[in-house]
Amino acid sequence: MTKILIADDDPEMRAVLNRSLSALNWEISEANDGAAALERARALRPDIVLLDINMPEKDGVSVLKELSPEMPGTGFIMITGNEDEAIARECLQLGAFDYVTKPISLDILRKTIGRRLRLKR
Repeated sequence: MTKILIADDDPEMRAVLNRSLSALNWEISEANDGAAALERARALRPDIVLLDINMPEKDGVSVLKELSPEMPGTGFIMITGNEDEAIARECLQLGAFDYVTKPISLDILRKTIGRRLRLKR
């Protein structure tokens, strides 16, 4: 089963993403800040990490820098506000697969995850 970690400090955003992605029979885990994202990702070894750029404790870019070399098989998809798109593009150079902007189109997110999962096969 595909494992996805949602790392976002907004509980409503996590709930919406969890409901949407759980409906596709993917195993979903959540982290509410960067430190929890590091801990959960290392424990769960998810296929996909949805990583908000702006989080407390440790921002998404710092989490990506730590985890990307440790987890080369994991697809990191950054979540960003429109004002953070330059940072999101920088994340692609740091090992992120792609990024989505808020407000998130669930259809685009599902397609982005699907593209990454097809590459992994």
